[in-house]
Amino acid sequence: SRNQLIAHFLRASRLMEQGWSIKALHREIMLSSVYGLSSRSREPNQSTDADNRYFWRANRRRLDVEPMRDTLLQLSGDLDQTPGGEASPLGEDKNLRRTVYGFVSRRQLDGTLSLFDFPNPMSTSDGRIPTATPLQQLYFMNSRFMQARAASLAKRMLSAAPDERGRIRAAYRALFQREPLEPEIRLGLQYLASEKEAWPRYAQALLSANELVFLD
Repeated sequence: SRNQLIAHFLRASRLMEQGWSIKALHREIMLSSVYGLSSRSREPNQSTDADNRYFWRANRRRLDVEPMRDTLLQLSGDLDQTPGGEASPLGEDKNLRRTVYGFVSRRQLDGTLSLFDFPNPMSTSDGRIPTATPLQQLYFMNSRFMQARAASLAKRMLSAAPDERGRIRAAYRALFQREPLEPEIRLGLQYLASEKEAWPRYAQALLSANELVFLD
């Protein structure tokens, strides 16, 4: 449209005036009101621009595999923040370092990286193609990595409060930065009372929630 062409022209003009500085362009984008929007829908915007062509809200998106893995390690209390050193395979159970230190093989890409849309290291890529597959959800349900993170998180929460209600609240504050709703507390209490060693599985369910791995 004419308005879009004008907007593109103005952005190109500012980029030229700033000496083609990509840093200045990044600063302008990140300090804009659009960059700080949430993905929450509201009327009448939803009715007039359901596809969000004019960016009246943020587009909800899943974390890339690197920040997702780092987030799970951080929340479980397992993240090794030692800087530098040699890269090591991400598939090793003892590798608790940030994903940026993971070894990327050009011959055989790590299974977790390939599962969550890491680009082919044999060629250049201008972006990642996001996918949503059953195998990704099975990873959250069955992988040793998720089970280990859930066990560590459960151990943290068991010492965070003297009763189950307090522990559920502590888990929601740590993972989702909010207080749990009363129905969420009741559901958690009901599940935790259903069996003796329920906290690791409950923790794994919380770590697998879309609210954690999707950016709003």
